[in-house]
Amino acid sequence: MRKIHPQEWAAAAVMAVVLALIALDLVDHTFNAWFDRHSFATDAVSTLLGLAVAALVVDRISDRRRLRDRAQVMAAQGAMIAAQALRATQTVTSALDGSGDRDAAGDELRTFVTMMLTGAPVLMDAPQTREFLECSQHLAAELARALTVTRSGDHPDDIDQRLNDAAGRVRTTVQPLLRVLNLDQQSVLWSAARAADDDEPVIDPPAADAPQAN
Repeated sequence: MRKIHPQEWAAAAVMAVVLALIALDLVDHTFNAWFDRHSFATDAVSTLLGLAVAALVVDRISDRRRLRDRAQVMAAQGAMIAAQALRATQTVTSALDGSGDRDAAGDELRTFVTMMLTGAPVLMDAPQTREFLECSQHLAAELARALTVTRSGDHPDDIDQRLNDAAGRVRTTVQPLLRVLNLDQQSVLWSAARAADDDEPVIDPPAADAPQAN
């Protein structure tokens, strides 16, 4: 379900006030008489309400256009963060089962967190990218927790499941971001993701007959 932007709530509230005033003007003669006695105030209020609605609509249209113009940048940024998230998850998982190095896992996790901090200003504007960023932050927290609680050699039973669930949410939330990219761009990102994980890439490969984005 799409979240309603605060500007849309504000525009709806202003329109509700305008409609209420119109209704009172039509049915309540006492209220109509008050308007007649205060013509200057009536004109000022109606003008301000009209300007408020126009300003909110124009501002919202500008926001949508700005987000559309930045969609490819946000998609590429999200794909790079997701690929690093997968690499960090792989190295941490290898370190936990004894086949990898804990120092290398810590380095990959720090790189993942740094990329999130760098990309956060780009990804905070739209609901979909913000959800992806939140899932990435949750995965980073789970990776850090896994390295911390296993430092003494213990391996709690829920660690693997928690990491898989967090990584799965990152993989799921990055998919909608990539739909704005054309086939060539998706292929490049998919190849990079496949290099990080040959068994389960972070993004799905583009279909050969899929329409390209403009």
